[in-house]
Amino acid sequence: MARKTFLCKSHPDFHIPEDVDVGEGFDGDAYARRLKACGVDAVAFFAKCHYGHSYYDTKVGYRHPRLKKDMLAELVAGCRRHDVGIVAYYSVFLDTAAIRQHPDWALQATSHATDAGFDSGNFLPVCVNSPYAEQLLIPQSLEVVTQYDVDEMFYDTMTGFKPCFCPRCRESFGQAIPEGPDDPHWLEYVRWYAEQFDGFFARVAREIHQAKPDVAVTFNWEWGIRKPRPAPEHIKRLAADLIPTGTMASMQTRYFAGTGLPYDYMTGRFLHGLGDWNSNTPESILYTASATVANGGGFYIIDRQLPDGSLEERAYAMMDTVFGFLQERRPWLVDTAHVPQIGVLYAYSHVMGSQMEFFPDPNARKERMKSWEGITRLFMEHARHFTVLNAETLQQRADEYGLIVVPEQEYLDEATKQALADYVQAGGTLLLTQTGEPKAVDADLLALAGVEYQGHGELPYGYIGTEPPIVMRGRFARVTPGPDVQTLVNALEPMHAGAGGQKFGHGFAPPAEPTGPAITVRTVGEGQVIYIAAPICTSYLDHQN
Repeated sequence: MARKTFLCKSHPDFHIPEDVDVGEGFDGDAYARRLKACGVDAVAFFAKCHYGHSYYDTKVGYRHPRLKKDMLAELVAGCRRHDVGIVAYYSVFLDTAAIRQHPDWALQATSHATDAGFDSGNFLPVCVNSPYAEQLLIPQSLEVVTQYDVDEMFYDTMTGFKPCFCPRCRESFGQAIPEGPDDPHWLEYVRWYAEQFDGFFARVAREIHQAKPDVAVTFNWEWGIRKPRPAPEHIKRLAADLIPTGTMASMQTRYFAGTGLPYDYMTGRFLHGLGDWNSNTPESILYTASATVANGGGFYIIDRQLPDGSLEERAYAMMDTVFGFLQERRPWLVDTAHVPQIGVLYAYSHVMGSQMEFFPDPNARKERMKSWEGITRLFMEHARHFTVLNAETLQQRADEYGLIVVPEQEYLDEATKQALADYVQAGGTLLLTQTGEPKAVDADLLALAGVEYQGHGELPYGYIGTEPPIVMRGRFARVTPGPDVQTLVNALEPMHAGAGGQKFGHGFAPPAEPTGPAITVRTVGEGQVIYIAAPICTSYLDHQN
């Protein structure tokens, strides 16, 4: 049976502490009727929150101690009467109630302290190698999907955690947990640690699908831009949340579109995540929604649900405006797909580093994402259609694209580099941009471009010698073109003035003499390679020049 398309979704966030009455007077029929009137196709209602509290009559988990009625049962009955889909939300690796009952299940993020690895507020984190999955998460998930008529399980709080030093992890790994990338066992460890999460996801999805094959299973943020690798066979839908900008939505959804899987992007009406009660404007959320659905995704508005189960009136007004706009255009938005045109490579090996040395450090990962974010912003702000491809997708589908861009990528594996070479030989156009650091020089890519690396310039800026010249923040690579390479534009050295040649009055020194190629082109087989000897994508992100 084909799954109904849920284009417009409501996500009423619902993490309620134990000393608050919950669900007093909740009317599932009125709730669903109001959502339907606002254009909602499906609602993500909470089975279990970050506190570990369940909002239904669970026999497996921890029922909220002051829950007045089975809210999930009320919700399901109302939604089925009003043709609103039901997504059951389940908090995974944050569960305060479970940790209080089983302290040995806690994630121990250092050798001496328990920590979630990010600002988890009042919530306690769970270790992936604890008995939590077999003793609580899977049995409770099966309870939900077999006793409540839900369309999807939405699992939240995934792998944004630090490595765990608990006794079970140490025993399972078989040796001391490395403290960082300087340890000779670090790469062995992070691969093993990633496999623990992969196994966890596979077990959960397998159990759900065996019990209820038609129930979709979604793990928030997994297999997206934070970890751009192919989703395993048991994953049929992708999702990400929370940043309320059309730019971020477009970057995320253009990557999701490249996977070929259905997906959702979620954002809220709050200005700062979910931490305040200020509202974004309907116009800003509508822009984010439009960027999402234009790329083929479904759109969630996340909001904060009050303890009695109601939403603020301005929440309904927001949904009415945004979802009304989308529903009017529904025939053009459902079952769409990206037309291959420009492909932008975004490789897992680049994001994670040659030794996955910062796994899973979000700050270091953010730095590695800059070049990709820069090129996506450039294309979006200049109205160029593009699709973001992970390395495996590129290897399978490169020939569908007229242009492939490799934006300052480091640590590409051999299979990906061979796929790029084959793509050019067969008639494709490849655009390579150079990182601003000598350590990131890839000899194979430079050989494909036909240039010989001579080092990097000393100054942290220079000029691309167009007319007029364009200042580029970052260090140029100094390269010598081969005999079959044409220099399209030279790099210009700034006039040396002041200490270190960097200052000239109020700002940069003006352009002076050419120092070698800034942009080259080389014919290879039936195609061509364009090479830019500068980190222009990162520079564009930081300075939009």
